[in-house]
Amino acid sequence: MGRGSSFLNVLKEVARILKESRKLFFKNKKLMFSVLLFPLLLNCLAFLFNIFVIEPELMNLISDSSLLPATDPSTPEYAVLLMRIFSDVREYVDSTYILMVVSSIINIFSTIVMVHASAITLKDEHTKIKDFTVLSLKSWKGPLVTYFYIALFSIGYSLLFFLILFPILLSSSMKISDIGSVIVKTGGLMIIFALFQSYLAIIWNLSMVISVLEESYGIQALGKAAKIVKGMKTKLFLLNIFFGLLALGLTQILTVIISLRRPLSVTTVTTGFVLVCLVFVCLSIVLRMFMLVTYTVAYFQCKTSQGKDVESLRDVEYTNLSSDVHIG
Repeated sequence: MGRGSSFLNVLKEVARILKESRKLFFKNKKLMFSVLLFPLLLNCLAFLFNIFVIEPELMNLISDSSLLPATDPSTPEYAVLLMRIFSDVREYVDSTYILMVVSSIINIFSTIVMVHASAITLKDEHTKIKDFTVLSLKSWKGPLVTYFYIALFSIGYSLLFFLILFPILLSSSMKISDIGSVIVKTGGLMIIFALFQSYLAIIWNLSMVISVLEESYGIQALGKAAKIVKGMKTKLFLLNIFFGLLALGLTQILTVIISLRRPLSVTTVTTGFVLVCLVFVCLSIVLRMFMLVTYTVAYFQCKTSQGKDVESLRDVEYTNLSSDVHIG
């Protein structure tokens, strides 16, 4: 009964954080919704670049590669086709690299502006859009360094997953009877890693907020996040699960829409298809930005809680000191 009541209280606290985060958008509508338009617009442009530039390049690469087996290697056409494939690969890799870099920059600056806007709104401060822009541009270094460390940790975590997964795949035979066992083991491993990643994301997300609002960044921000998050881990873990499930649902729906379109039309892109995809892209970005708002709210709650703990510790130390003096 006690555990159930305790968990219910945690859920209420999570709901309270979500409610307070939602209120921020209506507390300072001009700033919050203006800031929200920034990542929406840029991410939509990035998605359109992917649809109209990268995907056609990939289709050209697949189309040219499919002609290679049917072409005689001794003919000049084979050499021409091979050069065309190399050109397709280079164009595809270059475009993908550009998109990755641009998306990372958009992600970092979206984080900066949203966290700053949330903090300003939460503290009831008033600032002009011009001053807000300058403030956001000045604080790019810390989030960039922290983002780099988080990316390294994410890559390492993914490599660890595959290092554990490979022995499972190699140890299984190619028999049909073993396929079910492999699927179950792989699925279980993915769930475990996803849950633990949600736990690690508590520190990662909070460290990004710290990098924006404080002078700490990189390993220092990660360490500070781990220090101040005590007492909030369960709440933030549940928040990560909540946002993760919503993001997974949106991603799966978008994937299904794209996969349904490809067999019907590889070369043409309809307006309806683009609009539907943009809607889901916008929903994903709104979800991401709302998560940053909740982490900003959680950051201030952690700071408040830490301040109370420090004051309590000082009171205890003062009481002990007074007792020692009295006894002496």
